Amino acid sequence: MEQNGSQAKKVNTKGIAGFTGKKKSLCIGAGAVLLAVILLLVIVNPANSPSSVFNRYLNCLCSENADAFCAISYEANFSNTLTAENVAESYKGRFSSADPSYSVGGKVNLLKDTGVKVTKTVTPTQTEIASRRANLAANYRNTGSITDIRNLTFTIKRGDLTSTGTAELICVTGKWYIADVTGI
Repeated sequence: MEQNGSQAKKVNTKGIAGFTGKKKSLCIGAGAVLLAVILLLVIVNPANSPSSVFNRYLNCLCSENADAFCAISYEANFSNTLTAENVAESYKGRFSSADPSYSVGGKVNLLKDTGVKVTKTVTPTQTEIASRRANLAANYRNTGSITDIRNLTFTIKRGDLTSTGTAELICVTGKWYIADVTGI
């Protein structure tokens, strides 16, 4: 480009933000590290792990808190036919129909005098996850957003009796939900 006839205009070689190559690389590197830390905190968040969600499920059973259970329930959040209120009512019915010997302080504790221990965690293959997604698609929305599934095996010890149960947890865009629990 020309200015005043034959004089060339000086071109800004520092870039748009005014950073030189070294400073620009340093800023990009720092941004990448910050992004990696944020992703790590979101993905590896211990409060959002399959085992912590399963423990919250157990706490909901012990405290008879059907509404808190709905917050971590896959069914309550993604069912095509049931609302969170329907699921909460179902659990309230389960609590009220429990054996009175499980009552502790006016609340039904389905895990009274028990010890629950997760003994095995299995991650299905991508093929198995895709198959499970397809099976869920008829009754649930957002199945395309399922990113992971975990199957937990646990033991419940009541006095001298030990039984085994299973729990399926489903991760939808980074958040874990209880999908199915048997054995409690």
